[in-house]
Amino acid sequence: MFRARTKRLVCSVAVITAIPFAIFFLDSLNVGLNFLKGDHSELSPKVMIVGDDRPVGVDESILEEKRVEDEKAEPDMMEPEPLSVTCRNDRKCNPTRSGMFNVHIVPHSHNDVGWKKTADQYYTGRGGGNAASFYDGAECSHCILDNVIPQLLKDPARRFIYVEMAFFSRWFNEQDLTTRRAVRKLVAQGRLQFVTGGWSVSDSATTYYDDIINQHTLGFQWIQKELGECAMSNIGWHIDQFGHSREHSSLFAQMGFDAIFLGRIDFQDHARRIQSRDMETVWMTSPRNLGNSLFTSILYDGYFSPANLAWERRSPSASKRIQKIEAKALINLAVKWAESYKSSHVLIPVGGDFAFRSARYWYEALDRLIATVNAEQKFGSVVHALYSTPSCYINSVNKESVKFSTMSTDFLPYSTIPNTFWTGFFTSRPGLKRHVKVASSLLQTCEMLAVLARLTRVGRDVTLLKKAVSLLQHHDAITGTEKQHVTDDYNRMLSEGERACQYVISTAYRKLLTQKTRNLPTQHFCNHLNISVCHMTETADKVFVTVFNPLGQSASQWIRLPVTVHHFIITGPKSQATEAQIVPLTESTLRIPERGIKKPRVDVVFEAKLPPFGFAVYTLETDDDATLIPPKEEIGTGRYYVTNQYLSLTVDPRTGVTQTLRNKEIGVDIKMEQRYLYYLSSVGQTRDPEGRTGGVLGSHKRTSGAYAFVPKEFSRPVPLKGPNSTGVKIHAYKGPNVQEIRQEFSPWISQVIRLYNGAPYLELEWTVGPIPENMQGTKEVISRFTTDLSTNGMFYTDSNGRETIPRRRNYRETWSLNVTSPVSGNYYPVTARMFLRDEERNIQLTVLTDRCQGGSSLSDGQMELMVHRRTFKDDDLGVEEPLNERGEDGRGLVLRGKHYVFLSTIDKAAREYRALGLQIHHPPTVSFMQPDPPTTNHLVTSFSGLRNPLPFNVHLLTLDQTPGDPDTLILRLENFMEVGEAGEDEEEATVTLQFLFSKFDITTVRELSLGGNHNITRVRRLMWNTTDGTTTRGTLASADSRDVHSPPFSILLRPMEIRTFRVTTGPSAKPYSDNDV
Repeated sequence: MFRARTKRLVCSVAVITAIPFAIFFLDSLNVGLNFLKGDHSELSPKVMIVGDDRPVGVDESILEEKRVEDEKAEPDMMEPEPLSVTCRNDRKCNPTRSGMFNVHIVPHSHNDVGWKKTADQYYTGRGGGNAASFYDGAECSHCILDNVIPQLLKDPARRFIYVEMAFFSRWFNEQDLTTRRAVRKLVAQGRLQFVTGGWSVSDSATTYYDDIINQHTLGFQWIQKELGECAMSNIGWHIDQFGHSREHSSLFAQMGFDAIFLGRIDFQDHARRIQSRDMETVWMTSPRNLGNSLFTSILYDGYFSPANLAWERRSPSASKRIQKIEAKALINLAVKWAESYKSSHVLIPVGGDFAFRSARYWYEALDRLIATVNAEQKFGSVVHALYSTPSCYINSVNKESVKFSTMSTDFLPYSTIPNTFWTGFFTSRPGLKRHVKVASSLLQTCEMLAVLARLTRVGRDVTLLKKAVSLLQHHDAITGTEKQHVTDDYNRMLSEGERACQYVISTAYRKLLTQKTRNLPTQHFCNHLNISVCHMTETADKVFVTVFNPLGQSASQWIRLPVTVHHFIITGPKSQATEAQIVPLTESTLRIPERGIKKPRVDVVFEAKLPPFGFAVYTLETDDDATLIPPKEEIGTGRYYVTNQYLSLTVDPRTGVTQTLRNKEIGVDIKMEQRYLYYLSSVGQTRDPEGRTGGVLGSHKRTSGAYAFVPKEFSRPVPLKGPNSTGVKIHAYKGPNVQEIRQEFSPWISQVIRLYNGAPYLELEWTVGPIPENMQGTKEVISRFTTDLSTNGMFYTDSNGRETIPRRRNYRETWSLNVTSPVSGNYYPVTARMFLRDEERNIQLTVLTDRCQGGSSLSDGQMELMVHRRTFKDDDLGVEEPLNERGEDGRGLVLRGKHYVFLSTIDKAAREYRALGLQIHHPPTVSFMQPDPPTTNHLVTSFSGLRNPLPFNVHLLTLDQTPGDPDTLILRLENFMEVGEAGEDEEEATVTLQFLFSKFDITTVRELSLGGNHNITRVRRLMWNTTDGTTTRGTLASADSRDVHSPPFSILLRPMEIRTFRVTTGPSAKPYSDNDV
């Protein structure tokens, strides 16, 4: 939703009081020529509208003849030409005028799939419950489409763009055959165009890259099925995101997009670009690895219609005088905006949030406006207005061969006014952020097992979770910037989708776990294992634990299950004995309200060793002769430590916090103090109802809320020093599988530091909440690492889980930063990892996260991650509700999560943390089955879906059935290492596809763009000239890319490269041999 429109132009406001207009100067044409040469300076004062009584507009009879000719000339269906990303869409654009200044008017409607209302409420227009309306009940997506389509059919010159395929697909499926045919005709003729084309408009900062790819693929598949390949978008339309990541735009480039439009960038950057005519740039989106780029156009004043040029629920005036005033406003506005762009084209969006429900008013007004503006060409005007779309505008700009600047970082963090940065949403609603991650991981398992089991009737169940996860990528969903009842609805969608996919997984296991019968018991899932709740392990005497590994390499996973007895044995595949350890639950676990009244007070911990892309079955069975109780160790007077083959960590018994960390394998030591603190919020300022600066939201300083992180001025975060401020309370447990140090920082913050046997990392499991309500004081909780590393103001964060971006404190690449918020202005989204480097000592300290969190390094050798936040005031940025999650018992939400800590040399760090990072974000899926003799007597206890493991740097990113054809699959392989992260002889990897899988062979391979919607070699991207003398690439294909590959289908993967294929499958020539119990 639009919440931060910048200051409106003075000239637009002055239109209302305009007096009789001056006649155009006689040298207007000369001014036009100067404009086309790049000189806009003289145009603004000279382009005016005559104020006499001469008729305005064009000859209607001529216009009607032209429209009839256009209708005859335009095809009724998609063009049969060879397909590419652009599909010759420039042929479907209204003509521009050479030698003129062209004003591209783009009608659009921004339809959030949830924010103040749920997605269903926004689509239907219904309210109810807490569904507060932004426009007094006017939001209704299906109403908008019901009204726009008939208006487009009335005039072939009219245009409209739509973005959210979740809404459009629902509307289209509700229409009769006649309406569907009309829509297909509009799309084929370019009168209705889709931009972006994803299921939702995903957030840039907090999303993970595979979810971004998948949600766009879902939208593309629907477009291709119903409307054809040439209906696909080649434009990103990110007009409402609160900052923009580099990796998201890199993914767009890999999908074949020509450009992206941005609606929000930092106000300092915006002002600099306005002044320097740099509102369009070539974004180098993978400068070190792929070398791709994306042309980037920044909207001058957001995505709402300019002032006085909006007709929602307002009929257009029939007065010629008013029409001329509106035309003058458009011309003057366009000319002013053009001073900040380099070409002879300017794009003006008309519409806004849920606009065009009054489509007839809009189009009638815009028809007259365009006619009035263009009629002035008879009197020397050099301005030409036309209905347009983002792709038509981009094509026009590209033809002028202008040279554009380049940039290689991102548009984060984002601020609209001094002292208020939109960096709180990096962490907001951490429970929802985690739920999205868990659901996404389950979805991948669901898709893969459906392929391995060759299931044919589960498409609807898989799609239910696909749609939920895709919808949750929306920039008012995973961001946590929606109202509480909308969050509840999002969680409901995810849970329903999870249940559907759990059914698919259970069905798949009935085929994969045995060849003897199809009547195996149902698989059960324990969705609350993170808080030690699992009914089956708590009550059954014997249970089969099936663990599926979605990665292409073998994996080791430590499994923790709640049990009520201390005597049992665990056996693995082929009845191998597995060492188990009992660990008492923490006091903070026992207090979690969502646990209810549960008997278990211990977890059993064991290591599951998993084959690549396959599963292993473990048996948990009670045994009176097997009793495991680990010794409890209290902290003494000296330093306490935990140690294994790789790491050693010491804790200061006086303070109760960590003291030193050592990597024993390579002999690296650092001082490391890790503790929890919280920021108090600024009280902010009250909005001045008479204020005229800062746009519709005003320029007053905010307090922290769902969007903004605004810490209290001149105040340091408050450290938590134990229950009575006498030191963090600690005690420990040691056993053969895991050593634990338990810390209590306060009654509402605790942590368990775990060091597993053979693990090269520390696991820090934090439990935070309920954040106290005392004095309604906002608290934003951080985990801070303080070390003796020399970092010189630098730290590093990932971009959407893929490439790493260097960050420098108090610095921006594209402008000289005026530091107004030294804390929140240095916060960045951390979706996967953050690290510090000491170049001189060749040391790197890396922290991995299990969901997106805000993070920063505010002092050398220090980094912090925000894990939880609770606010009691709204930040006045739009949602109109404090971020006050009350939890199960109403006292406040309790959150639990994990950080993973690596200490290594710089050259070896990536190989370690990237492999574990994949396992964190794509963890094994654990399910449970009770014995049911004789059907469970002959289980396949170990299975790999691969004949050989994938190379260490290759990720099986996607393996999914195509809609309606289970024998045709979408396959994505990714080299997940960056240039320089592996040895030169290991940077690239080759995978041969023909006999890769154990259950089937691959018979044909067609290579596609990243979105799976275009043949790779047919993609033709617009090429752009840059001020540094380079020209961007016009293709996606690499040297060895082919539309159709030949057996044995050997695929080369370069660093950070993702390659996408549509493959057909057949019976395996070498049948896989099952391993029975």
